[in-house]
Amino acid sequence: MPQVRLRDFTMHYEERGTGPEPVVFVHGFISTRSWWQPALARLPEDRYHAYALDLRACGDSEQIETGHTLAQYAEDLHQFVDALGLARCTLVGHSMGGGVAMRYAVEHGESLDALVLVDPLAPYGTRFTPDITAWLNAQQGDSEGIRALTLGAFVTPPAGDYLERLIDGGVAWGRAIYLGTMDDMARFDVTDRLGVIAAPTLVTWGDKDTVIPFEAIVKTFTSIPGCALEVWHGVGHSGPIEIPDRFVELLTRFIAEAATVRAAAPVSGAQQ
Repeated sequence: MPQVRLRDFTMHYEERGTGPEPVVFVHGFISTRSWWQPALARLPEDRYHAYALDLRACGDSEQIETGHTLAQYAEDLHQFVDALGLARCTLVGHSMGGGVAMRYAVEHGESLDALVLVDPLAPYGTRFTPDITAWLNAQQGDSEGIRALTLGAFVTPPAGDYLERLIDGGVAWGRAIYLGTMDDMARFDVTDRLGVIAAPTLVTWGDKDTVIPFEAIVKTFTSIPGCALEVWHGVGHSGPIEIPDRFVELLTRFIAEAATVRAAAPVSGAQQ
């Protein structure tokens, strides 16, 4: 599996396709790049060049005890894009990864062709009660607790070895990244900055999602100029796994529409 050395750790990633359109995928909390594999398998390889990252201390990336904030994950993403020479790309973030993608978009939006936020973290972060936070923190490293959290992300969960791989990836989240990310998600707030995002943006949400409330989706959707919204009926928190064919069809159509909009836009500085 390919890897790239960033400023303070080595990031591993999965690469699919040789097409001209780069698409970068960012996973969520207690996750790894494996959560994107059903979508990666369906992307036309002659049209897209896909990269699914393992964030710092996740999956096969180097274990590191520091930097477990969404701001740092966004900076790691920026270093990754720069190291691979991706002048522009479509960025796709799921759940916590959606928060990372939002942070990246407000700071490096000029490099985005399109932004897709899949059941994203609320732009104002988590608002768990202290007892729920304490329970969630207590699940770190506990295989049965992580299994329950993973299954809670689905209406129709995957089965067999693939499900076990997702669970094992979550169990492997060490104490520093698990607790550090939990703390930072509670502090996360980009609400007042979303208005600067100029890239065509799509938000998707499953109406059976028990992780991200609809009011958080509405806040994101109404705060990003020109944002589109797709609601999946009967789907939980993880549409790219539950309905991968429908997800990839929507993703590729949105990327194509964004390209059409860019092509029709007037060139900056051109005479009128």
